[in-house]
This record gives sequence, structure tokens and C-alpha cells, in this order.
Amino acid sequence: MTANIIIIRPLNLLIILVTMYIFKLGLINLFIQNPALNNFNYFLFVSATILITAAGYIINDIYDVKTDSVNDKKLIIGKNISKKSALNWYYILNLLSIIIIVYVSYFIGKITLALIFILTIIMLWFYSKSLKSTFLLGNLLVSGIIALSITNIYFFDILPVYNLNPSSGIILKIIIVFSLFAFITNLKREIIKDVIDINGDRSIDANTLPIKLGVKSTKKIIIFLNTVLILIISFWQYFQYSVNKTFFDLSSFGEDINQIVIWGTDSFSIFYVFSIQILLFIFLFLCLSANIKKDYIKLSQIAKIIMMIGILAIPIFSISYFI
Repeated sequence: MTANIIIIRPLNLLIILVTMYIFKLGLINLFIQNPALNNFNYFLFVSATILITAAGYIINDIYDVKTDSVNDKKLIIGKNISKKSALNWYYILNLLSIIIIVYVSYFIGKITLALIFILTIIMLWFYSKSLKSTFLLGNLLVSGIIALSITNIYFFDILPVYNLNPSSGIILKIIIVFSLFAFITNLKREIIKDVIDINGDRSIDANTLPIKLGVKSTKKIIIFLNTVLILIISFWQYFQYSVNKTFFDLSSFGEDINQIVIWGTDSFSIFYVFSIQILLFIFLFLCLSANIKKDYIKLSQIAKIIMMIGILAIPIFSISYFI
């Protein structure tokens, strides 16, 4: 039973759960009067996302038995769980997810949105089977799915009621920014993981970035992606500073006091974003001096921390906004 739990990465699933509820409780419910999903249906929506993700971890481990053995990772498939049993769980979790998301899509009157989840299942299978070992494509795909899990919140909870809420447009922009942040941060981390797993990937004749271009050139790409993140944060800091110095007549925004006018631009929010920027520069410094596997493992951990702190900006900004 313990092996069944470990294989679905419960900590990662918990992070997804917390992230999705941060957007719901820390942003959408505060600024959208009547979102498309009530609390129960949003719970079902999150559950479907977690079930698909768990199934993705299972199929990934099934196809990763050889590389994991070379990279000295603990094997579960074939040791603690049979391949047949793992496949059965993979099918069950995906089936439950599809049933749930079809109901949720029907409830909000957007049944075609269920296709997003079905396509995600297909893409995760292709990723695990073959795309993971391809040149960059696998990295882009998994990072895109991470970003999609955030934009799905907009599709299911805001899009159906977009014209009924004056704050919808601003929240869409916020979700786009955070999706882009998650995409680049995760892409950077996926490439780092390829560097860490280079020996195992060579054993299966993979064509990952570090194998194709070499570790030194791959490091330059990681540095480039981190620099892009620094620039994105810099633009956000400029926006914060500009809005913070601008006077707004809130009465011009109508009776809805929950309009997002200066959300995320107060002094505390400015300090919080500055701390993220510092972490990005720390990452840059450590990446420049990285040489051995241990160094890249540390970079992967820092990248994960940066993503989590970035997502936590949402409740932080909201708390500061209402204080």
C-alpha cells in the first residue's frame, strides 16, 4: 500500500492542490462575485486534475524503469508493484478523471472543455513513452501541461461568466502572467533534471539537450531562461512602482469595491517580488559555478522553491490589498 502511495508522488499532488486553491480562495472568490464553479464543483475540478497528474506519474515510472536503475533511483515498478497492477491503476485514475471532468464541463455548459483533459492524458502518455527522451520537445510539453493546469482555472471558473464580472479581464491577465512564470520555471527545471539524469538517458539512446549539445551549452540555455524570468520580474517591478506612485479615484470603478485596481502593487508586495528577484540572482550565481551532479540537484530544488514562492504571491498580494 505504501508503494502505491509513493508512486503517485503525494507531495507533488499536494502542491498542485494547494496551488489550485490559492487561485480559487486567494484570487477568484475575492474578486469574482459569482464564479462558474461553486465550491463543490471546484473540488471536483481539482480532483480531476490531481487524478490525471497521478496517472501521469504512474505511466512515467512504467517507461522509466531502465533509466531509473542507471540513475540510482529507487525502483517501485517491478519491485514493489507489478507492471500490470500499475497499468490498472493508470487506467482507473484516468477514467475517474474523465468522468468527473465531463460532469463539471456539463455543469458549466462548456462540455467541449472536457477535451482539454482528454488531450492532456494523451500527451502525458506520449511524453512518457517517447517524447521525454527527445530533443527539447518533451521538456516543452511537460512545462506546457504545468502552465495549462493554471490556465484551466480560467477556462472552467471564469470564462463561462466572463461578461458578468468586470474583474474577469484583469484576473485573466494575472493568470497568464503566472502561467508564463510557471512554464519558464518548470522548463528550466526539466532541463536541469536532464543534466542530472544524463547517464541513464544515454543508456536508452535518448536525445535530450545535455546529450545533444553537451552540459556546458545546456547550462547556457538554463542561464538564458533564468535571465528571461529576471526580466519578466523586472517588468512587473516597474509596473508595481508605476502604479504605486499613481493616485486612483476608486469611485470611478463603480459600486463593486472588489475591483482589482492596485492589487499586488503595495509596498509589502513590492518587497515580496524583490525577494523572488533575489532568489533568481542566487540561482544564476549557483548555475554559473555548477559542475557536478550535486550542484544541479541543488539548482533543481531552488527552482522548485522559486515556483512555490511565486505562486504564494497570490494570497500575499490579496492579504496586502485588503489590509
